[in-house]
Amino acid sequence: MAYAAGIVLYNPDIKRLEENVSAIAPQVGDLILIDNGSDDLDDVKKLIPRFDNITLIENGANLGIAKALNQIIDKAEGLGYEWVLTLDQDTVCKPDIISKYDGLIKRAKDKVAVVTSNFEDRNVAVESSVEKEYEKVSLCITSGSLNRISCIKAVGGFDEKLFIDMVDYDICYALTRNGYKIIRMNYTGFLHEVGKSNEKRFLGRKMIIYNHSPLRKYYWVRNSIYLKRKYKLGLKADKRVINRFFQTLFFEKDRLPKLKSMLKGAVDGYKL
Repeated sequence: MAYAAGIVLYNPDIKRLEENVSAIAPQVGDLILIDNGSDDLDDVKKLIPRFDNITLIENGANLGIAKALNQIIDKAEGLGYEWVLTLDQDTVCKPDIISKYDGLIKRAKDKVAVVTSNFEDRNVAVESSVEKEYEKVSLCITSGSLNRISCIKAVGGFDEKLFIDMVDYDICYALTRNGYKIIRMNYTGFLHEVGKSNEKRFLGRKMIIYNHSPLRKYYWVRNSIYLKRKYKLGLKADKRVINRFFQTLFFEKDRLPKLKSMLKGAVDGYKL
């Protein structure tokens, strides 16, 4: 088959991971699992004999999502692939996602670096466009994205300083600022979960509250500020960070540890 896929693992829910692997393994030539020191690695290994195309790489410790994604890119390239689908451990693809992406790639121009699609969030409704078969976008999440390996390599790969959070935005900025295109198909290709999201209303406006842990809050703020400085994003980036502080303060539980983590992230973002 023409495509590989890769999944980054860290203490996965085994039942959900089984759904993930069962959905994507039959669609690709090779499925690469990168484990970042999972406590339940033995349970992960029990899944592997059921499939004949899985490669497991054990890092032995949590080296971060960016590092693991670069490992997926390198391994897929070493296996001779031009494209690799990257997935979070809880993402479940539709049975036709690769064939859909393949059909578009065969019509796409060389500058296309990433093909993605709409997705269904397990917790909140995600708005999507259906006016066109596909459209150029500036940002997308890494999970469910089919990446042209040569383009990812050309911009230096995933930034391992980020560890976790904003890794997807960083690679999108790097690609688009170097003239590459990200194409989103207006078809719902996978089931995904962004944090433990729920919807709230404030002054008539809908907001998505992500309810991330204090650690994830830290990295999100730290890396948002790092990307602001790296790509000179200006006030728009500041506004996103301020909004996230506001949402955490007024709409989430365990506010104090989360806000402390976010403040530390803000300080460290200017040191990174």
